[in-house]
Amino acid sequence: MKKAVIFFKPRGVFLAGVVVLLSWLSACTVLRSVQPQYRSTGEGQGVKIAAPADAMISLPLNQLRSFGYGEADTEQWVLSFRGVQIPYWILKAHQLVFYSPPTKSEYWEENTFLFQPRSRFISNPDPQLLTLLQTPQLPAPSFLEQQPAQTVLTYHKIEEDQVYQSQAEGDHWLWEKLVNSQQKRIAVPFADVPAGDVFVRMVIFSTTEAPTAPDHRLQISVNDQFLEEIAWDGKGLQSIEKVLPGKVFREGENLVSLSIPEIEGVFAQVSYLDKLEIFSWQRIPFQAKQLRFYANRAVDFGLVERKGEAIRVYDLNDFLNPKEFKIGEDEFPEGGLKPYLWVTEDGFRQPTELRAIVEDQPSPEEQTQDIEYLAIGQRDLLEPLQPLLELRQQQGLSVAAKSVEEIYDQFYGFAEPQAIRHYLMNSLRENPSLKYVLLVGDATYDPSGKVSRVENNRLPTYFIETIFGGQTSSELPFALLDDQNYDPETLPIFQPQVAVGRVPASSARQIQAWVSKVLEYEKGNKKPARDAVLAIADPYEDYFGRDAEAFAALWGDTIEEEIYLPQSGESDLENKIRNYFQQDYSLIAYFGHGAIDLWGKDEIFSAKEAQKLVEQASYPLVLNFTCLTGYYIHPEAISLTEALLWNPDGGTIFVIAPTSLTLADDQSFFWKAFVESYLLAGEGRIGDIWMATFPKIPLTSAGVRDVVATYTFFGDPATTLP
Repeated sequence: MKKAVIFFKPRGVFLAGVVVLLSWLSACTVLRSVQPQYRSTGEGQGVKIAAPADAMISLPLNQLRSFGYGEADTEQWVLSFRGVQIPYWILKAHQLVFYSPPTKSEYWEENTFLFQPRSRFISNPDPQLLTLLQTPQLPAPSFLEQQPAQTVLTYHKIEEDQVYQSQAEGDHWLWEKLVNSQQKRIAVPFADVPAGDVFVRMVIFSTTEAPTAPDHRLQISVNDQFLEEIAWDGKGLQSIEKVLPGKVFREGENLVSLSIPEIEGVFAQVSYLDKLEIFSWQRIPFQAKQLRFYANRAVDFGLVERKGEAIRVYDLNDFLNPKEFKIGEDEFPEGGLKPYLWVTEDGFRQPTELRAIVEDQPSPEEQTQDIEYLAIGQRDLLEPLQPLLELRQQQGLSVAAKSVEEIYDQFYGFAEPQAIRHYLMNSLRENPSLKYVLLVGDATYDPSGKVSRVENNRLPTYFIETIFGGQTSSELPFALLDDQNYDPETLPIFQPQVAVGRVPASSARQIQAWVSKVLEYEKGNKKPARDAVLAIADPYEDYFGRDAEAFAALWGDTIEEEIYLPQSGESDLENKIRNYFQQDYSLIAYFGHGAIDLWGKDEIFSAKEAQKLVEQASYPLVLNFTCLTGYYIHPEAISLTEALLWNPDGGTIFVIAPTSLTLADDQSFFWKAFVESYLLAGEGRIGDIWMATFPKIPLTSAGVRDVVATYTFFGDPATTLP
């Protein structure tokens, strides 16, 4: 059973003012009754096929009939992968066969293909497609030159994503943890005994270092026979390549043992195995049912049969345009090794899911609307949002809601944030008045469900790399809809085209509770009656108090300011802060240390306390100038932000909070620009302030850029100001 070692935890280690943790409207349903509508145009639209990567797939044609496919339709239907038409074969008049290319994405584990009538297919290749294709690096020439006669090179990758490490280089999902004096045994299957030496590549990420050099050692054994000891120095990613004698491997299961011996002067050696890649020389025919291999003219394929089975071989020199290799007619190429796939009659893999492609077709009247407010989410979360959508329409906004599943089907069929952003880009071009976007649904750092339920990923977010915390979430790309000015690494400022808010709900019940609170606020029952700002400082560092005082001073004479500067060691802080929430403040800002679910090194306020808030006079806007309190993407922990939003009897309806680790000095650029935008806004909506804040912040350093990219608005951007 897979088990995750979670590096982002509810509690953290505090250091230097941060918490260092261990570690598009082309088809939009316009709401007249403000009830989301979803209509299918009927059968014949096609089918989405989910299938494992790097495999030949076989699908009975009779399973496609319910999706509009008929036996006479073979030449009239197109199979596509990320906007590219790919070949398929019909075997024995009843099997659809195609190749699923080798891909890797943090958003999905399996490939998705669209099989649909040619009249519905539009060629629109994904510009990033080539970056998703995984082509293994062949072994060093010194190994390839030792090719035994009449052999081919087979390839096998062993990789299990069990451990999430936000600060890992490259792939953030790792496999086995390797520590001092421990041994890990990994099963490596060989359907055939190797006909020569075996080339092994291990990718390892080390998290420790010591003054001693080298400070890491690794011993490799195969089937209890010691073979090699490897040493390296320092933290980071290591690609270790070794040639092992083929005679130590046997047909069937082989046990590769990895051991970490002690090193004098090194207290701890901690590394993580990411993957194993194994290349071995084999003779044809193989015993394997399906196997990737590399061949050249050095081998004569000859008559290939195995126990009377029909064998098929496919040329994979172009992963998106594979060709059937005709045994007895075609020859392997001269020169370098080229990739092929061996498949026996019963070796084809099966799809994991078939689902109809459903499109929404709005009426011509609906298409004439110029949308100002757009909500996107899964259908079961949009339904309880209905009262809020009606309210926004009553307030004069032109409102629409869109099922995110339909968005995916418009853009290659994958559940990924790029599809949502492309939809928003199209929407803005067709609806220049679009201003407020509400993203409804939770996301996790495990969107593909490696170790948690994939259902937790209700609406995916973007992942970015930050200085101190490594990978985290960002909603900013959803707001930057000018493709020519998208690269967040080069922009001098961020200029959002729309105001984006996220409501990270995982259930309809959470949406219902939050919507009820928003309605009470908008009716005036829970809207602050006075212009008052409260700044709370963490007593652990003096500069937090200075920041709180500077923040309060920015508001001038028209707004009442109050500062709470507790003393270090002061008792009962949680109750005192809870009492502040019960008073009537339009805005509460916190400055200090923080973690996912708390304020302060000494836990002066937590998610647990936020869930207890009741009898509040109003719902304030809560600002968090700290670290990680907006880290809603943890699949298990409840962030402080979520606790404030989901409390049905208290808390708040909108929060600005970070998903990252940043420094107080860098955060100051944000709160200064926010206060300036707030004071200039007068009456309006919070999304107007949010959009006005970003252009005021010069991206003068990587730290400031991290702040702007990871500070997130949680709530409805169309919420009216107090």
